[in-house]
Amino acid sequence: MRAAGLSYLKAEDITLKGNSIKPDFDPDITEYDFFVQSDIYGVKIYAGAEKGAVFVDGEKCVNDQGVLIKLSEDYKDYGVDYSKTVEVKAVFDNGQRVYKINIIRENAKRIYDLFVEKLFEDTENGVKMPYQIYLPKNYDGIKKYPLVFVLHGAGQRLQSPDMVLKRYESATVWAKDSEKGINECIVVSPQCAEANGMGWTYFTFILDGVGPANPYELTKWGRSAYKLLQKIKNEYSVDLSRIYLTGVSMGGFGTFELAIEHPDEFAAIAPICGGADPERAEALKSTPVWLFHAADDPVVDYKKWAVPTINALDKAQVKYNKTIYKAGDVFYPNGHFSWTAAYADEKMRNWLFSNTK
Repeated sequence: MRAAGLSYLKAEDITLKGNSIKPDFDPDITEYDFFVQSDIYGVKIYAGAEKGAVFVDGEKCVNDQGVLIKLSEDYKDYGVDYSKTVEVKAVFDNGQRVYKINIIRENAKRIYDLFVEKLFEDTENGVKMPYQIYLPKNYDGIKKYPLVFVLHGAGQRLQSPDMVLKRYESATVWAKDSEKGINECIVVSPQCAEANGMGWTYFTFILDGVGPANPYELTKWGRSAYKLLQKIKNEYSVDLSRIYLTGVSMGGFGTFELAIEHPDEFAAIAPICGGADPERAEALKSTPVWLFHAADDPVVDYKKWAVPTINALDKAQVKYNKTIYKAGDVFYPNGHFSWTAAYADEKMRNWLFSNTK
């Protein structure tokens, strides 16, 4: 007779890929692996038994809500082998059975090492801007390459420059594809290395509580980022018909605004949890847009920022795609981290590269 045990066991993260444990669940198999990408900081474990109670890391499972397992966000745990073993215990009247899930996070050091850190000095604006640049492994100055220009969020302003790569995959995901021979490209990710209200646009004045400002207006850092893009175009073999722009949070605002200010520059844009100036959205009519937002974003409120943007795009008859994640989809650290699911979406990445100016 088969020993009593779990009736189901599964795991998920916020990439919304439907990933689960390996091997497939079998009540008689007591150890499993769950693989996550480099920017995952929380995993939900779901488990149940027909009889008795089930505990995940000591916390009792209630219905099918899942138990959140937090992973390290410490700087020392980026670019190294990192794993966490979770104990799942099924307890019955006459005993118990223990299962283990090894959560294994990707060591992305190989990808980080493909980028080179440089410094751009814009004397006119008084800006010294660190940036990360990736070139394909077989870069050939005769061949023309698409360029992905990535604008980070507010959290990376005063972090070490390498954190525009390590904190999330907004830049590295494109290099990962390129190294596989998929959408080969150049990737550039500048850092706004100043806080206290400063960002790519003045949205950060509001975010930081510095004072009222036009949230859509480019700051000196936003203007310098555009100058850096021009420098990259002059120094490297860039396909000028295939320059793509993406960014998260304050970088989402910067993505919208740079595309509005320079409507002939970008072949397509992918702003995530940002907002566009409703009065100027018509400037995007010639630029393909795919925007992302979570309905329960606690930082860039969906109703305050995304809804006016969407309404303005509709009014201006701009052709765009949108993905709005339902409340609870992006469960950790919170709904603001919708970029994790967005950049993990292979369909979006291929869509971006399908566009030509």
